[in-house]
Amino acid sequence: MKPRARLFLLAAGLGAAALLLASCGGGGTAAPGPTAVTPTPLPAGEWISLAEADTLWQQIAASATLVKPILRPAYVPSGLTEARLLDTEKPSLQFAIIYADADHAKWLTVAAGNTIKPTLPGPRTQQEQVVIRNTYATYQLYDAEDPKSDSWMVWQEPGQWGAPGDPNLPNLNHIPYWISSYGLTRDDLIQVADSLQPVEE
Repeated sequence: MKPRARLFLLAAGLGAAALLLASCGGGGTAAPGPTAVTPTPLPAGEWISLAEADTLWQQIAASATLVKPILRPAYVPSGLTEARLLDTEKPSLQFAIIYADADHAKWLTVAAGNTIKPTLPGPRTQQEQVVIRNTYATYQLYDAEDPKSDSWMVWQEPGQWGAPGDPNLPNLNHIPYWISSYGLTRDDLIQVADSLQPVEE
């Protein structure tokens, strides 16, 4: 079975996160591949049509007040017809929205802040650096033999994350942004990332 996703904090920075995740893949000895790769189950809850997703982004803008800018995709891959918000521990510091097809067999998550549920590396995992938005992002594909298996991409977006003067909050000039997916290719994720635009409040 595919390893289940885990909550991962970015306390040590994105570079350390990438190294940690890559190190979980094992040494040079090839391990047997998984017997089956199935999509990560999507959470139950109320979904709305893609045409109504503007209301979700307005909710994000109202709650994630310590994330500036809040970026939303202008491009969503074909076949994704539904959307919903995902619960986050500190909604003023982070957000996550998920798009899916009608059968929930293909999905895309866009998130910002210090929360992610990445697919942990397996024996056929591939990780590489890709160029998006004039910067480098770390891209991980769970199964190199299946270009549409679980994948994620992470990078630092210029902006303001947190607030000055509060030792309990971050106060950084960059924001960790994540995209994760199942049923989409690396090129799909790059196109989504490159299409991100600030939410108009």
